[in-house]
Amino acid sequence: MEGQPDRIDGEASQVMVEAIGEPGARRFRLVARIELETVVLWMEKQQLQALGMALGQVLETIADDTPSLSGPEGIASFNLETRQQFRVGRMELGYDEPNDRLVMIAHDIDDPGQPRVTCRVTRRQARDISNDAEEIVSAGRPLCPLCLEPMGPGPHVCPGMNGHLPIHDEDALLEEE
Repeated sequence: MEGQPDRIDGEASQVMVEAIGEPGARRFRLVARIELETVVLWMEKQQLQALGMALGQVLETIADDTPSLSGPEGIASFNLETRQQFRVGRMELGYDEPNDRLVMIAHDIDDPGQPRVTCRVTRRQARDISNDAEEIVSAGRPLCPLCLEPMGPGPHVCPGMNGHLPIHDEDALLEEE
């Protein structure tokens, strides 16, 4: 149908996750090369973290005696200008045992009905996504040791410190007005 986004379904020859921007204002994405098409899945930090953890958990359940089938070889560049970009609303994860592939299914937040991307990855690719996602998420803003909320460059109002900001000299505040 004209105007409908393309549905992508295939094996990823390359896949990566990354954060763009400075901590506190980062955007997160998974970029995959499926067949000859680059797809960019924009996610929230929590979605990337959950995906990484879920992939790690699935990998733990796959028996070590299962032979790992190799995936596509070769490195090609990603087309980051692709029109195949969308914000992920929901993701599903599974394991295709006969083909020894982890299957990631992504739904567009603006069109949650049918999956927009079905991407099959090797165990090695899944492990890389899981490890990279953990590293990316942990590289964010430092957490306050008392309230565990992210601390930014400005003042931090911490409930653990009873929510008090530093006391200012009232005369100095009056002069500013």
